[in-house]
Amino acid sequence: MSTFLTEFRAVHARSLAFAAALPLVAAVPLVAEFVQHVVEMRIGMYASPDAAEATADNAQRLNFGFAKVLALSLPAYFFFRWLHSGGASDFATRIEGRAASLFALVLSLQALLAWLSLFVWTDGPMGIGFFVFGLIFMPLVVRFVVAAPLGTYISPQQSIRTMAPHALFAILFPIAAMLPLMIVHYALGIGAIFVASDALKWAMLGLDSFVTAWLALVMIAAQYVIATRPAPIANSDTADCA
Repeated sequence: MSTFLTEFRAVHARSLAFAAALPLVAAVPLVAEFVQHVVEMRIGMYASPDAAEATADNAQRLNFGFAKVLALSLPAYFFFRWLHSGGASDFATRIEGRAASLFALVLSLQALLAWLSLFVWTDGPMGIGFFVFGLIFMPLVVRFVVAAPLGTYISPQQSIRTMAPHALFAILFPIAAMLPLMIVHYALGIGAIFVASDALKWAMLGLDSFVTAWLALVMIAAQYVIATRPAPIANSDTADCA
């Protein structure tokens, strides 16, 4: 439990430290979230509970939501490298061909999963099943995800074999790490529906954009924690054989 709590505090502290070190990178999810809120305000999503329900599947909102998911993932390239190097900003911001190519594979996988969840298996038993699948699958392939920006290829199969003995921690730790900010995120979004003043709605949604940006960084930091729990990941061409 002490290790769990230590890592819990660390992912929040490291995410803020990263934001201070590379604010432009950290601002990417903030801008993406705010743009989606602009779209949601334009379609009247925050006018009332009925309006929120009616516009939940609005095509414009879903399209921007898909783009936002990718934007939330982009800082991972820099944040994983920053964490791996012990906070070296020059290493974190260096675009290396192999690392960028492998990271593109990761983004492609995440884009596919996001597309399926937003546009294909959106509700019903398939929607629930796919959501549960994602909760289990992504923590198991996390070494593939984290190694990519370091220029190291770890196959999803290798990652699953390595992470399987640590599956419970890998699944539960990111959820626990994100939960406090997730509660604030949903409270602000739902609260904006019930306040009458547009100015207050914008203030709440603006604050939510900052919360979401921090939440995205916490999620990335949590991925690094669970990926390196079984063994460190080297930034080399050597595949993981653990």
